[in-house]
This record gives sequence, C-alpha cells and structure tokens, in this order.
Amino acid sequence: MDATARKLVERMKVLEYEKWRAETELASIRAALKAAGVKFEPIQKQIFMHEPHYVATQMFEGFSLRESCEEILQDHPGQWFSKSDIEYLIVRGGYRFNGDSKNSVAVTLQRMKDDGRCTVKRGSGSRGNRYSWPQPLERSTDAASTKRKRK
Repeated sequence: MDATARKLVERMKVLEYEKWRAETELASIRAALKAAGVKFEPIQKQIFMHEPHYVATQMFEGFSLRESCEEILQDHPGQWFSKSDIEYLIVRGGYRFNGDSKNSVAVTLQRMKDDGRCTVKRGSGSRGNRYSWPQPLERSTDAASTKRKRK
C-alpha cells in the first residue's frame, strides 16, 4: 500500500470512529427522549447499530468465529440476521477468514443453534434462515407449575 492510500485508510478509520461516537451519543439522546415520553420516528432504522463500533475498534480481531457470532447476536437482541449479515459484520469488525467465509458462518451458526446459543427461523430460497440470540423463557409463578418443576 503506498503512502497516499495508507493516509486515506487512516483518515477513514478516524472518521468512522467519530461517526461511531456521534451515533452513540444520538442513541443516548433518543433513549432519554423516549424516557421523557417524546415520540419521534428516526429517519432510517439502523439495522446494524453496532457496526461503527466494530469497525472503529476492530473488535473481532483475535476472536474465534463462534465468539464473533455470539457477540453480534447478543449486541442486537430480538433482531434477526442472515448468515450474510453476520459475515458482513464480522469482516467489518476485523475478523480474518482462512477459507469459505459464508460456509464457515453457516456451520458455526448451525452448531450454535444445536447448542442452544442462537434461535433460527427457517427460510427457503432467497430468504434463507435467520438467526437471533435466544430469548429467556418466561417463568411462571403459579403454585402448580412450581410443584411440577420440583418433581
């Protein structure tokens, strides 16, 4: 990489960090407004709200693929991702694949599902499967269910 390209890459990194800081502050302001009862609709729903942070910190550099997948799903509770979405965020966050990245992510997500570490919505064709962090089961407080659990 020549000196000009290196300077541009470094400047891009600085700008992406500043963007992440601004978006973090905006999220805090939106949360405060929501708590104050102010209703507003953001101009565009940001699907990958942690992407700027992943890029600025190169968060997944040194993580295993499984750790990277889990981090993304945990950071976006209740949101559903395709394997392509996960692959994109992992690469943006600094993870380096050695082989077929899409297949590696698919196998990792399948293993996570088998271990109860993610939930899957089956899809077919171009829609494909969607993955999310598993939601905790609701606990029942009635006496009958408590007795059944103890047996």
